[in-house]
Amino acid sequence: MIPRSNEAWVLALKQPGEAQSEALHDLHDFLVRAALVYLSQRRSELAHWGQQAVYDLAEDLAQDVVLEIRDSLDSFRGEAKFTTWACRFVINRAASELRRQRYRNLSLDQLGEEEPAIFQSLLADQGTGEPEHLAEQHDYLALLQHIIETELNERQRAAIVGVHRLGLSMDEVAEMLGLNRNALYKLLHDARQKIKARLLARHLTEGDILAAFRS
Repeated sequence: MIPRSNEAWVLALKQPGEAQSEALHDLHDFLVRAALVYLSQRRSELAHWGQQAVYDLAEDLAQDVVLEIRDSLDSFRGEAKFTTWACRFVINRAASELRRQRYRNLSLDQLGEEEPAIFQSLLADQGTGEPEHLAEQHDYLALLQHIIETELNERQRAAIVGVHRLGLSMDEVAEMLGLNRNALYKLLHDARQKIKARLLARHLTEGDILAAFRS
């Protein structure tokens, strides 16, 4: 991979041409390696996967994340190395995919039983960064967990956790709950409104929460 400054990465990825093609290729290869390192640390979760399947997953993650990063270049503030910033994208995507694989076949009752473990895994995935920033992320996740557990009913919790925390598809969650897609949309809307109301009562918004998790 060609050594590049932060400015060189952004410039190369924004301008069509040979420099962009080389930068995209280098970024893809870097993300594949980063994904493989992350996945290698989750061996127990991938014990039933073959080596080729793990590599294929890393390739798929890298391909998706390259596009996501290219679309997010304007949000890169240069406060860290570009590759460090890019690495967070693929780690987040890999963590989400592993959660989705783990929980995709849960029943409604099983999902309720697993809820505490799901939030603990989310906290564990926020494993790098400045201590003050990590503490802020931990506090916000704990707050969201509290709101979801105390303000939402069982089906609303399952819908929010399934779609927004585990990355399950709308169809997978709808089947789990015995709903059609329109009914699931309504259930999610009502749940989000409750969450927004409880955040506003604490003088917070969704933007405050999301900002804490931006790389």
